[in-house]
Amino acid sequence: MKFFCIPPNKHLSMMDQGDWYFALCHHYVQDRNYKDYFLNLRKDNPDAFILLDNGAAEHSLVTQEMLLEAVEELQPTEVISPDVLFNRTQTLANLDDFVAEMSNRRLLDRTNIFACPQGSNKEEWLDCYTKMALNPLVSTIGLSKIAVPKCWNNATEDKLIGISRNQCVNELNTRKLLTKPLHLLGMGEHDEFDYYLKHQIPNIRSSDSCYTVLAAINGINFELGDTTRVPTTNEYFNVTLTDEQMQLATKNINYLKNCYKNI
Repeated sequence: MKFFCIPPNKHLSMMDQGDWYFALCHHYVQDRNYKDYFLNLRKDNPDAFILLDNGAAEHSLVTQEMLLEAVEELQPTEVISPDVLFNRTQTLANLDDFVAEMSNRRLLDRTNIFACPQGSNKEEWLDCYTKMALNPLVSTIGLSKIAVPKCWNNATEDKLIGISRNQCVNELNTRKLLTKPLHLLGMGEHDEFDYYLKHQIPNIRSSDSCYTVLAAINGINFELGDTTRVPTTNEYFNVTLTDEQMQLATKNINYLKNCYKNI
């Protein structure tokens, strides 16, 4: 399993501590330094794995056209099709439209499609997931840290993330629906990964998180078994880390990578 580290924007070099690179499109279009970081990464390392996020968790701060322009410019390995939180119908319609535009602009040769299921309840979410899994142009499916807890446990505000995704993955596995690589969008409690390893769940491909660093900002040390989950806010991206926080963040990252190395 691979890991994407998402640090505050003043510490983008910390992304190198992850296995792959995660670009948030709203920062890409709003922050010149952020954009230059990724353009230089692509220039210096044409084969770097870059996943371009669509901004849905930030309430769609970019339009489809802005996302497509970023794909044309950055040439990411994967791009997350525009999804709408808790809205299955609009998310599926967006996927069809986005794929059509990607094809029209001849972008599918370089960039794969990543889809994120949505729904207002578990039944809608599973229907959306199933349609995405059957779509031949979808290469990877993401499990949202917002939608999955809401649909399985009516949980909000970054609560029950790991438990809810464990339940979701168990149901998908029981229904034999784990047919495509899964990405865990955002981290919950770091013991979430124990379930996938213990039950040898297939196709858990990767996860991204700012929480290894956010936990360090709040003095939370994963090595001590602390699974406290502090909600993530947009202010996180403006933080300047102290040396002590950077050291603890590195410890948390290494702890997490050790947790999932055998998944």
